[in-house]
Amino acid sequence: MGVGMLAVLLLALFNGDLRAFSAAPVERILIAVAQVGLLTAFFYQTGLLRPTGLALRSPIAHSTREAGLALTLLIGFFSLLGVRAAALVGHGATLSAELGFLAFAPLIAGGMLLSVLIHPLLALFTFAVLLGGIAATLKLPVLTLSAVSLAGWSAILAIAPMRRRTHMFWAGALLSGTLALTAFGGSLADATGWLDALSSGLWGIGSGVGAVALFWLGLSLLERPFRLATPMTLLELASLEQPLLRELRDKAPGTYFHSQQVGHLAEEAALAIGADPLLARVAGYYHDIGKLSKPEFFIENQDGISSLHAQINPTLSARIIAAHVREGVELARRHRLPTAVCDIIAQHHGTTLITYFYYQAVTGGHDPVLEQHFRYEGPKPQTREAAIVMLADSVEAASRVLGDVTPARLANFVHEIIEMRRQDGQLDECNLTFRDLKLIEEAFVRVLVASRHRRIEYPGGTKAHDEPIYAVHP
Repeated sequence: MGVGMLAVLLLALFNGDLRAFSAAPVERILIAVAQVGLLTAFFYQTGLLRPTGLALRSPIAHSTREAGLALTLLIGFFSLLGVRAAALVGHGATLSAELGFLAFAPLIAGGMLLSVLIHPLLALFTFAVLLGGIAATLKLPVLTLSAVSLAGWSAILAIAPMRRRTHMFWAGALLSGTLALTAFGGSLADATGWLDALSSGLWGIGSGVGAVALFWLGLSLLERPFRLATPMTLLELASLEQPLLRELRDKAPGTYFHSQQVGHLAEEAALAIGADPLLARVAGYYHDIGKLSKPEFFIENQDGISSLHAQINPTLSARIIAAHVREGVELARRHRLPTAVCDIIAQHHGTTLITYFYYQAVTGGHDPVLEQHFRYEGPKPQTREAAIVMLADSVEAASRVLGDVTPARLANFVHEIIEMRRQDGQLDECNLTFRDLKLIEEAFVRVLVASRHRRIEYPGGTKAHDEPIYAVHP
């Protein structure tokens, strides 16, 4: 209730001229109440106000429900503040075609931020509601309202699939062109001269450039505090010189090379089904960082020495193995990795059974064994990217024991691993379809066949037989 009252007050103040608030307080408060009501209803329908979570999950930044609500309120507030500040500096002229609607640049930038960080649909609705409040309070001309609406909605939709900086360039070009044309046309419609209309068009270009600059500044300021998986953040984390990856390479080299291969498998599978390939690859790189706490207890890091698990009972061994998930999440949070990456680390084993130690306990004559004591804590994968990393991890680890196999046998092997995870219920809480699973399977097979390509045996080699040699690249 307190947040709603504060929102109504802020909207009533920022929708119109601050100096004229006392002239029409009831009208402005009613407009603000209508805005808050519309936004609240929309937020509830999209999951921002429901405990079940965010229905419109961001396709880019993968915002959580709490982060999504906080971002919407913060971006909306500063967008309106920017509009009012620009209008006060320009004495209202920036709200007309003469200066290319310069005051609306902060509002358009806010819509672009919501589109990238949360969802384009939420951005479109929020932008329309905030712009409608300004238009109703200031009684903006229909031409001005239509021009800003067209420019803002175009920019919001154009920036939505942003994966690289060139997408921002094209969205900015579209926005600047739209504002320039509308400012130029609006000035001509007011019977001004050609030079004045041309000046308005140039101001329109400046408005578009300003909106994109504000968008980039906002994105840079928000992605770290809110731990958002934006493309720029993920590209930085994908660098093999990141401190966590260097530490993994030095202390757990077997895990490091396994993770590199998992990242490659996950990226190809994500591309095949239209998921986020960059997030899948980065999550694959970091999914096993929890093994840094006890690297010597994992077989890929033992380098031929006798296993430390031979000295302890299977139940303790299973606990040590399972703990790497929880320790990985804690390590990722300490290093401020994006929430989406932390979630995948937590979910990459789901509630699967630690099979080796479970059967060792069952056949070893130990006390009655409860299966749940040998399962990972979970949760099961909640997103397509998390499910892909789980499957890639299982396939890559199991493929290490394969010898010289044909592509057909490799395809059967991958199918069996994926089917085993599906029948165990590990894919029940993500939205993968059977078609997706088939495409993932085919992508895994392509990568594994390529990584096990044939090499020529050179004269004087140490190979005892004449069969082809495979070079396995992690």
